[in-house]
Amino acid sequence: MKPRAYLTAFGLQWKIGLRYRIAVVAGLVAQMWFGAISLMAYAAVYHHAPDVGAPLTLRQAMTYTWLQQSLFTLLPLGCLPAVGDAARTGAIIYDLLRPVDLWNWWLSASLARLLGNAVPRAVLLACVAGPLAALAGLGAWSLAPPASPGAALLAAASFALGALLSATIVMLWNVMTARTLSPLGSYAIGTPLAVLLSGMLLPLPLYPEWARIVLVLQPFAGITDIPIRLYLGASLPGGPLGALGVQIFWLVAMTLGGRLWMRRIIDRLEVQGA
Repeated sequence: MKPRAYLTAFGLQWKIGLRYRIAVVAGLVAQMWFGAISLMAYAAVYHHAPDVGAPLTLRQAMTYTWLQQSLFTLLPLGCLPAVGDAARTGAIIYDLLRPVDLWNWWLSASLARLLGNAVPRAVLLACVAGPLAALAGLGAWSLAPPASPGAALLAAASFALGALLSATIVMLWNVMTARTLSPLGSYAIGTPLAVLLSGMLLPLPLYPEWARIVLVLQPFAGITDIPIRLYLGASLPGGPLGALGVQIFWLVAMTLGGRLWMRRIIDRLEVQGA
């Protein structure tokens, strides 16, 4: 099958993600608000415990927070809405009849939706929290540049892998939705896992030392935590190449396991109609 079909699926979902400009602005305001609250909390903790020896400096913790907030919509919070609607109404049968690889079809759409939502917010927040904040006299609280040109290149590669990894996790939620015929389960499981294990609530390097290695080896760390730490030049178990290896491992493992699970689910699929 030629890649044109998958590029078409990607393009359609990308346009849908860019359609709601007011939602982008509203999301930007919300992320700025939560980011500012987190920054004030970090400033209070770091200033009252200057000798605690945290693995991230205050400046790094603030930059970590801004990057996490800008990439919130890149998290795999649940299934692709189109798959959820199709499973609920029975229209999923149309996807099964398409002369395409269903995994790649849904993966293209899932990746486009994630990027279509995340890229505009990330660009806007980077402008507001970076140069605009510095011009407003908030340089110490602003988004810092990459630690070095090498860190920027490693972070760019890692962010690309993180986006693919997030879309692959969404694929698991898609398969779950096809099995349960409802998107509710995927959101009930995906949202708390993604928010907690990606470092959105608290940067993973700031967890207790005994938990840090385990947390960086789980798949959700590869979506935003590993790319951000490479951006900051912060230490990672196994170094930069080891961190990229963790992302690649989960990407391959989830793709192989997900494809096998999808094949079993499709063979036993029962279609309902609303």
